[in-house]
Amino acid sequence: MQKTLLRCILISLCALVILSLSAFFSLNAGETPAAAEKTNETVAPKYTFSQYQGQLALYERGFAMPVEIYDVYLEMLPQEEQQKIITGIPAQTDEEIQKIIEDYTS
Repeated sequence: MQKTLLRCILISLCALVILSLSAFFSLNAGETPAAAEKTNETVAPKYTFSQYQGQLALYERGFAMPVEIYDVYLEMLPQEEQQKIITGIPAQTDEEIQKIIEDYTS
């Protein structure tokens, strides 16, 4: 009787472990490590529009000096736009850069 009870408990524990492992792996089946990593990290913009000596300027990530300085003076812009520029406007692609330049120079 004790052997039968012990055997039933052992089989039940094995079944529980197998069910737990299969549930764990089935929940994570479609997710690759790279995909999980991308959802948790934010991509820093390649470029940022900010100000340089009171003018709109384009900075490349990792550089202290601007790549380009534009004839757009912050003092001529509304306060909201000045604050956006001071905070920094991110741009990742050439199209985004061109759009922002057009917005401020036209």
